[in-house]
Amino acid sequence: MGRSDLYLGVDAGNSKTLAAVADATGRIVGWARGGLGDIYGAPTPEHAIDTVLSVVDGALDAAGVDTGRIASAAFRLAGVDWPEDEGLWTSALDARLPGVRHSVKNDGFALLRCGEPSGVGVAVSLGTGAAIAGRGAGGEEFFVSWWFQHNLGAAGLGSDAFRATMLAELGLGEPTSLGAALSAFYGTSGAEDLLHAFTRREQPLGHHDRARAARVVVAEAAAGDPVAFAIVREHAIRAVDYITICARRVGLDAHRELPVVLGGSVLAAPESLLRQLIVDELRGAIPDARVVTTGAVPIRGAVLDAIAEGGVAVDAAIQAAVLASEPPEGLLST
Repeated sequence: MGRSDLYLGVDAGNSKTLAAVADATGRIVGWARGGLGDIYGAPTPEHAIDTVLSVVDGALDAAGVDTGRIASAAFRLAGVDWPEDEGLWTSALDARLPGVRHSVKNDGFALLRCGEPSGVGVAVSLGTGAAIAGRGAGGEEFFVSWWFQHNLGAAGLGSDAFRATMLAELGLGEPTSLGAALSAFYGTSGAEDLLHAFTRREQPLGHHDRARAARVVVAEAAAGDPVAFAIVREHAIRAVDYITICARRVGLDAHRELPVVLGGSVLAAPESLLRQLIVDELRGAIPDARVVTTGAVPIRGAVLDAIAEGGVAVDAAIQAAVLASEPPEGLLST
């Protein structure tokens, strides 16, 4: 029987799936990328499963190994929201990766070890959407997923700015510089032309186009527009609400030093106003919070989870090795 001395991490979402194989020191020796791996977003769950396992095969091929070398695998997957989702994936992995020890969790957990090697704390990833997940010192876990009642992340910022612009144009909201800024960003001639661009019958702009405007909202807020600032601050307050709930659910609300890992494109951006407002709000809500901001992509956290779940104590050196491993050019591009 061959050695089982490598670790497999998988991060699957609505736009792409990534897999990576690492050794026990954290050096990544094989990478692969494929398409959508979310069972809620794919044409069928089987399509998502096939996609993810094809990417796994690609990472194993890149590493020059087979599944017999894998000591532990961590699957961090968008769309693992309910017990039946975890059960579906577990059954599929048992059947198609026999003998491989694996865990299946919501993708919100993937970022946590990128900022906190122990895997204890709360992770907040704000990209196009939002993912917030927490793990307690005893292994208790909670993730927000469908519990979100506010549209956070870039898509939420863009939607709120769009709404504020239209209300201002109708005289139902406060005047704001957002209208002119959004029109310049999208190349439209004013509020009505902007509205038309998103609602016309043929080739309207969509969800991801609206999310692109997050940078405009934050820039106008930083420049002093009170409406834009109120939007960004409201997002910070709501994010801290969900962080607090996560911490409480896993027994960390009284934790002496609560690690909070912030990441995703909206929070990892240089001089992010939203990040600073979240930190400010955390000081009041959880005074002992220790905030770590990371620009790492979640696949690296999935690899760290696999190593930890394989019985290796993940320390700062292993974390640094995983974070420093260079992928093939273009593999991590959005």
